[in-house]
Amino acid sequence: MPFKFHLKKSRQYNVVSKNQYVICVELLDQTSIECTLSVESLGKECLDSVIQRLGLDQPEFFGLQYVCRHGENIVRWVDFEKPLKRQLEKEAKSFHLYLRVMFYITDVQLIHEEMTRYHYYLQLKSDVLEGKTQCNDRQAARLAAYSMQAEFGNFDPVKHTLETLQQYILFPKDVIEIEPGSKSNLLHSAIYQYRTLQGVTQTAAEELYITVGMQLEGYGYETFNAKDYSGNEVVLGISINGIMVVSSTEQPTQFYTWTDIRNVTHDKKKFKIKCSSVNDETKRFIFDESKNATYMWRLCIAQHTFYMQFQDTSLCERLTTYFDSDTNDSSEPTTSVNLENRNQDCNWTSCNDLSSSPYPPATTLSAAEMENLRALLPSYRPAPDYETAVQMKYNECINEEPQPYYANQSTIEDAELNGLLGNATNQNRY
Repeated sequence: MPFKFHLKKSRQYNVVSKNQYVICVELLDQTSIECTLSVESLGKECLDSVIQRLGLDQPEFFGLQYVCRHGENIVRWVDFEKPLKRQLEKEAKSFHLYLRVMFYITDVQLIHEEMTRYHYYLQLKSDVLEGKTQCNDRQAARLAAYSMQAEFGNFDPVKHTLETLQQYILFPKDVIEIEPGSKSNLLHSAIYQYRTLQGVTQTAAEELYITVGMQLEGYGYETFNAKDYSGNEVVLGISINGIMVVSSTEQPTQFYTWTDIRNVTHDKKKFKIKCSSVNDETKRFIFDESKNATYMWRLCIAQHTFYMQFQDTSLCERLTTYFDSDTNDSSEPTTSVNLENRNQDCNWTSCNDLSSSPYPPATTLSAAEMENLRALLPSYRPAPDYETAVQMKYNECINEEPQPYYANQSTIEDAELNGLLGNATNQNRY
């Protein structure tokens, strides 16, 4: 009887697969996509892949988040300049990323592209429903009406019944839990306002939602827990406009704009804010871990850099819009604005030597240049706030001339929505 030899099969390794990995990225609409990256791919390469597949033409607002391995429900932003795989292996709970808005803005008109506006709207809606951005019951009902118009289109009494809309999450939990039966009252109020939005396009509804969201408390802030040098617990909030300090004691909330801040430093667990004012002493805070102080310092640099780009872009857009307008007489000599005059006082350092920081200093204009710019401006007249302007845009009155609504008059929150919105054609994108 012949002997049978059982030889163990050796595994076949693909060199390409060993150097690559697949990562899942959850989008703001709750769907997910997979990206194939190399082990040396930077965080920016993953974001670029997601942005390209979504067709976002304004990627500067977005970033990628992961859930930290240590701590409960702590999320951190991916460092774009470091290999992604090493970051996740060291800090993340899993190889699962989240596309989120990292840099918030103060003017919805800066969003020029439809898909960017749609994802920005989804981010603000998520912030409201999760309680990150605070609102009262009246604001919650109004935002719910805008979200229904943006996602469902015009109100249909057959499809959009009370029973059907109850299945959707439309209000924050903290607003619903204020009193018994508040959810039913909120839903009735939201449906009533939803019915009055007949004819408003879904794009306009998204803009209205964003405009209201920008006015809410907590908009665009990322918060951190720390202690001051007296041992009192404080909450540090970072936004595009600066740093907010909320104390657990009866001390008032303090806010420092980027133009007021001269320097931020970190040394191990210590974090310091030095203002440009001579009378204002350096603010010192202590974190529970040194890596949290370092992370906040890096986030301050990122927010300040975006703020500077935002300021420069806004200034250039305003100047371009004015000089390109028909009201500008080409025969008149054009005043030259020196944009190279920059304030060198603002710097960003840590305990390491970062004197060669790549981040630009603040852009300022001299008093003479500001006077020259003011002289070029036309005479002042009251301008409507953006939310009112959007509604006036879609208002069609035949028998009478529409009454203008200005920012110094009562806002739409205190006015009836009936009659303010016209019969514009609804552009259903979904």
